[in-house]
Amino acid sequence: MKCCDVNSGMLNTLISIERSTKTSDGAGGFTEQWVRVSGSAKRAFVKSFSGREQWASERVEARTVLRIVCRYNSNVLQTDRVAIRGKRYDIVAINNVEFMDSWLEIDLAGGVPT
Repeated sequence: MKCCDVNSGMLNTLISIERSTKTSDGAGGFTEQWVRVSGSAKRAFVKSFSGREQWASERVEARTVLRIVCRYNSNVLQTDRVAIRGKRYDIVAINNVEFMDSWLEIDLAGGVPT
């Protein structure tokens, strides 16, 4: 992908980039919460790469692979996750398109064993 392949009109899907934070529970322990990454993109172009189901460990696992393109933010980490229409996806890879600090390509993987 090149920078000129993307324009703001393509960003038609609402997203939320979230980061895990630990909060004290007041009893010496911690609870984990997912909060939106400050300054992160709110819209993206979403492209589905593949979806499949496979039988593993006596259960069906459905996996989805997506790529999103959103505005650049240096604060996005591979340990973050992306929420799209109520579904959560793990970040697999982050690419700063042409190192121009304009667009990020983020590869996502999601799926829940059933």
